Amino acid sequence: METRKVQRTGKSTFIVSLPKVWAVKNDIQPGSLIYITQSDNGALVLSPDRSERDLATRLEIGEKVGDALVRDIIGCYVSGYRTMEVTSTHMTADQKRDIHQIVQKLIGPEILEETVNKVLIQDLIDPEELQSERALRRIKTVVRSMIQDALSALVTNDRDMAADVIQRDDDVDRLYLLVSRQFTEILRSGSVKQESLDPITAFNYTRAATNLERMADHAARVAAMILKCDCTLPTNIAEEMSNVTPQLLDLVEDSISSLLSLNSGKANEAIESSRQLRRQINQVVTTTSFSDEHEDALLRMAVSSIERMLDYIKNIGELAINLSQTVPLSEAK
Repeated sequence: METRKVQRTGKSTFIVSLPKVWAVKNDIQPGSLIYITQSDNGALVLSPDRSERDLATRLEIGEKVGDALVRDIIGCYVSGYRTMEVTSTHMTADQKRDIHQIVQKLIGPEILEETVNKVLIQDLIDPEELQSERALRRIKTVVRSMIQDALSALVTNDRDMAADVIQRDDDVDRLYLLVSRQFTEILRSGSVKQESLDPITAFNYTRAATNLERMADHAARVAAMILKCDCTLPTNIAEEMSNVTPQLLDLVEDSISSLLSLNSGKANEAIESSRQLRRQINQVVTTTSFSDEHEDALLRMAVSSIERMLDYIKNIGELAINLSQTVPLSEAK
């Protein structure tokens, strides 16, 4: 760690010299513009006038195709690269198809140039306009609708609704990757100008988004099982599951609300309510027997997914409690 003595120039201006090694490494010249970001703890983060939004990478894919290729592009996206030059000695039609499909599923990137052996992808979203809180709220809204429709389809055996739930899982994935990307932007440079979003808050929002994304996966899992089994639950079981749905939706809402408002009391209530709901749905399984093995498999799988959702709700509640301890008492509730 280097130290610098604060000096005064004129009557009211304080100045501090920059470390020479850092200045040379970042090509700082007289007249260069430097971004200064203040953290909640008083620390200052200096970023050179070489915007991180211009980060570029060259991705040589060779013969990669399918999931392996998709994962590489997602990795570059989440890492914050603004420009991705995807190249291969001779890019196949399958590779280009995979590239087009994954770009369409990401928020921001567009294909600007395409040749026989290269696809140039440019992210058109200004990183300083990204808003994790807004994205988190949107994820929550989509996840709640997926859960509601998945459980409704479970009760009514609505196969069209179940298919629609599965399609919406892609929307959650896109928003989740956007939140993850912003977290990387904040860690790298602190250049995302949201005074209310410090790295600790961004980290907790990212973890909350992860839990919401997993809830969406389980809603899609229930929907897929509905399509596979194609059976209708008995009336008494359907009524029990219908009673579970609004309670589960309220818990999703309350867990995210407690995180965004730093309300530890509300978070604790959501955690306790999730435990009560778990006991309620467990009782449905233990007191029910089916003559149809498909109905039995459908209910047990649905209950298993609901239990996992309750675990994720509990996780978000704990994030809210932990985050509330990192802010002044006057801000936490």
